[in-house]
Amino acid sequence: MEAQGEHPPEVTAAHGTKDASLPAHPMYTQEPRASFTPQYISPTVERPKEDFFIFRPRLLEQAIQDLKNQLSKDEDGDMRTVWILTTISHWGTENEVLVLLCDRSLLLCYYDFVGLCSSRIFRIPLNYIDTVTWGPLSYPKTALHKHEGPALQVQWDKLRPPPSFVSRWNPWADLPYVILTQHPGSTNKAEMHGMCQLEQFMEHLVESVRLSYTQNPLPGRDNGLLVLHRPVNMETSLGLISLLNTSIQLGYAKSRSGFGF
Repeated sequence: MEAQGEHPPEVTAAHGTKDASLPAHPMYTQEPRASFTPQYISPTVERPKEDFFIFRPRLLEQAIQDLKNQLSKDEDGDMRTVWILTTISHWGTENEVLVLLCDRSLLLCYYDFVGLCSSRIFRIPLNYIDTVTWGPLSYPKTALHKHEGPALQVQWDKLRPPPSFVSRWNPWADLPYVILTQHPGSTNKAEMHGMCQLEQFMEHLVESVRLSYTQNPLPGRDNGLLVLHRPVNMETSLGLISLLNTSIQLGYAKSRSGFGF
């Protein structure tokens, strides 16, 4: 016979036996499947991240190192300064660009900060640059989007005939100039803030071009840099593509709250 007062231990689904002397499980209740809801844990952010990838120090350092490895000693020489700027196409679309000012060339580098590789690099010999125009952007009255602020137009073949009507409407046309403006991002890092100053870049560029004319003159050409202070003309008559591009900043690698890059 079984002793009175002794009962077999009660079996539960959560634990082998229901015993008050056993410590409670740190995560589960006695009946976890009945009322369990996963706990939401808010991620702890030690410091805010830069929206634009180009302002994240490690990514920027890697990009600069990758580009330095692609320099040509004969065509570029040594790298002197690096700048963070924006290019504006003749269609009004914007793209962020790393600008490398070297001994013999100006490099415009469109870097893929997602794939961590350079997607396009344009080399402009310094002694080919003949005209630099500094001033505000000037748009037609019909333009839907107008970029505010100063701009810098760098031209390297003033003897070339003006672009044809077809070239103006071709977004991939090879035009003998580039238009640069200041990057829309901001950073509290002093060294990066200086890399975004468009006017300082113009001063370094003018000095480097004039020095290149002295050291590497082009035979058969009337060398001399023309510096103009006047509005930079944009020929975007309507600018629907420009409006779409700039409103969502398609030309910039940045955090978009889970909607891609």
